[in-house]
Amino acid sequence: MKLASRDMLLKITAFVMIVAVGAAGYALNAMRWLPWQKPVFETAPPANCVSATGKAILVFSKTNGYRHASIEAGIKAIKEAGRKRGWEVVATENGGYFNEVCLKSYRAVVFLSPTGDFLTDEQQHAFEKYIENGGGYAGIHSASDCEYDWDWYGTLLGTRFRNHTFLPYPIPKAEIVTEPGSHPAIDGLPARWSKKDEWYNFRESVRGKPGFQVLLTVDESSYPAFWPKAMRGDHPIAWARPIGKGRMFYTAIGHNASTYSDPTAMKHIMGGIAWAAAVHNEYAQ
Repeated sequence: MKLASRDMLLKITAFVMIVAVGAAGYALNAMRWLPWQKPVFETAPPANCVSATGKAILVFSKTNGYRHASIEAGIKAIKEAGRKRGWEVVATENGGYFNEVCLKSYRAVVFLSPTGDFLTDEQQHAFEKYIENGGGYAGIHSASDCEYDWDWYGTLLGTRFRNHTFLPYPIPKAEIVTEPGSHPAIDGLPARWSKKDEWYNFRESVRGKPGFQVLLTVDESSYPAFWPKAMRGDHPIAWARPIGKGRMFYTAIGHNASTYSDPTAMKHIMGGIAWAAAVHNEYAQ
């Protein structure tokens, strides 16, 4: 009896230590958000903001909050993959690009893990018109965790980030399920594939919303997160939809720099960007 009690005590102690370590790591990460940080906005359009070709993609990674260490790896990988497709890929953190003259020369804008508020009201309106008149949007990872006061942006995405796994800290490995159907962001992907990531939970599922196509889900039974894991079994993590004359694609993967050297993940990401830019029929990897 004493031995059983000792084993139980050891298990409880181990669990408490895991929770404490995870919570401490999460708190340290959260501190990087710097909630007292004052957002910085750029208002003047850059002199050289217009693209030089007809197949240009703008990668925007402004962070007025937490900054993902994977951003630089993402920029490098998207630039390289875009070069192979004959695209011009311009990377910036300057919100001044968000005006009619600059935006209309890009086939799509990629929001690569931006955080905080980073666009002025005028820049937001310019982007809304850009998308509704035929521009493309591709959101990666924390693109769902920004600009919370911009109602149109929430409608564009269909939902918002709520929270993410942090126990066990930092990121668990899980099984991703490729949804049935066809789309450039999933064509050629395995039916199931595994990946380590920071698994996002959303305020609501986009499944069943008019116009939305769910592309990937994460199998909640495949990762051992203690908390939170709360999409009730149906857990979309990537989707797409038309909006006006434009297109939007979003994927929650991308927390880790390793995402951008993973051929399966990059096939998904680049397929989504190509679809958003309406150039997916011009190049097949």
